[in-house]
Amino acid sequence: MTAWRLLKSGKHKELLSRIYKFVIPKSGYESPIEYSNWRNKWVELSEENRKEIVKQIEVLSQRPSFTLILDATGWDAVSLFATIDSVAEQLYPNWVLHISNINALDPELSEKIQTLNDIRIKNSVVTSSDLTDWVVELTPDTQLHETALFAIAISINKKPEVAVLYSDHDHIDPGGNFCDPYMKPDWNPDLFAEMNYLKPFVAFKKELWFTYREEESNQPPSLVQITEALSRNEIFHIPHVLATVRVSDKGVHLQPTHKRVIHALPNPAPTVSILIPTKDKGRMLDRCLRSLREKTDYSDLEIVIVDHESTEKYAKKIIAKAAENPNTKVIEHSGIFNFSAMINRAARSASGKVLLLLNNDTEVVNSNWLKEMVSQVSRPEVGVVGALLTFNDGTIQHAGVNPSSEGFMIHSHKHWESDSSGYFGRLRVVHEVAAVTGACLAIEAKDWEALEGLDEENLGVAYNDIDLCLKARSAGLKIIFTPHAKLIHQESVTRGFDNTPQKIERLSTELSVMKSRWGQQLDEDPAYNPNLSNEKISFEFLSDPPRTKPLWDL
Repeated sequence: MTAWRLLKSGKHKELLSRIYKFVIPKSGYESPIEYSNWRNKWVELSEENRKEIVKQIEVLSQRPSFTLILDATGWDAVSLFATIDSVAEQLYPNWVLHISNINALDPELSEKIQTLNDIRIKNSVVTSSDLTDWVVELTPDTQLHETALFAIAISINKKPEVAVLYSDHDHIDPGGNFCDPYMKPDWNPDLFAEMNYLKPFVAFKKELWFTYREEESNQPPSLVQITEALSRNEIFHIPHVLATVRVSDKGVHLQPTHKRVIHALPNPAPTVSILIPTKDKGRMLDRCLRSLREKTDYSDLEIVIVDHESTEKYAKKIIAKAAENPNTKVIEHSGIFNFSAMINRAARSASGKVLLLLNNDTEVVNSNWLKEMVSQVSRPEVGVVGALLTFNDGTIQHAGVNPSSEGFMIHSHKHWESDSSGYFGRLRVVHEVAAVTGACLAIEAKDWEALEGLDEENLGVAYNDIDLCLKARSAGLKIIFTPHAKLIHQESVTRGFDNTPQKIERLSTELSVMKSRWGQQLDEDPAYNPNLSNEKISFEFLSDPPRTKPLWDL
């Protein structure tokens, strides 16, 4: 039962148990479904499934045609014929396959390929006159699922505006075992700028492909440049495993190559106001403030401390000492704990062009963390930026948030090792996410004002950061996670977890607000995939069943 249903049903004991599961190490979870079993259920077809797909093909209003291009250079016969066979077995009939450089192969193999006229193979160089409606480039380490072209065709019928389509894929090891499924996000241009995650099965509209593949002497634009000119609606992700890549080593987990895109700081660099709510926990606050002053390589900043009725002697001493610093303000806050109200007060007194929400249980790790966050949030299309947060034990606490309309907001890669590259390299690159935590969150003051800050009336404690991010996304702004800003975070040390009847009741109310306000928008996650579970640790479990229609019911 999901968190949302547990709250509605009043099963608070069970909800409390689920909450605890979210804060224990990942070793405490049940074993995930084996990929081979999942694939048999949701990828492989029965004869009835095939008949249903053929019926759907027959009634398509548009029957797009596909040109598949395969370069035989340097490949062995087994790989080459496996790819050719996968094309020949397509349920969708409108395609032509071009194989180039077969003359470079063994003469017997070349001759055998040229006899395969039944699958319409041509050994010519592909020109514009050879192209049909859509183009797919293949390499001979890739096999297509029998529904691959059907899935593309039916998607084109449903979304005629698309110009690029791509899918999920998996791998097959030398023993013939399917493994390592790569469940990709929807179009995420920041991720794509640093990592080409679209391969190995991508379909391009003919005109777009030819622009991308112009004569080399003309210095054709890169695929990144091409996609920058397209709208989000013109690039479509099909969340199904439609291709398989053969790997040479059993059990290998392939990591895509990546690069880092550097965004320059504005000149002059803006003043940053760091907003820190606190109560007691003097030693912890002292560590936070020391790390800010001693490890942060950013000079133009002010610190705004919001003190919520601290009574601890050492805490009061640290706060008083901090107030002596000319770049530090201290604001007193009294009454019931309300994180949103405290941050809103701090923001009103802040002078910076950039506001940075920061918990008092954080410590800086890399000195350029703030430069990185400011360079990202200063981009005009970006609304909010979050950092990589780790626990003291070196495992990840936060790498973006994967929300769900069913209840819990899962912190991405929680409890993974902090030096891990993440799910297919995700922790190595900047990318767009659905939301980030308010424990370390940057936003420009002008956007904060336009979005009216945090909701202190309805979301005083929980979900206020998620709500802010959703407001920003609704306003057309991106939410960016960067792994290049890294801090340690103790997570809820000051206020504790929501594990009492009163706190659970408050959590229930705040969750109801989120459900009512955002509904299915909570499921629109630019960093996640419906084939992955959104009820447990992110990227660890497959969703069974997937949160999308099966291949035979598209």
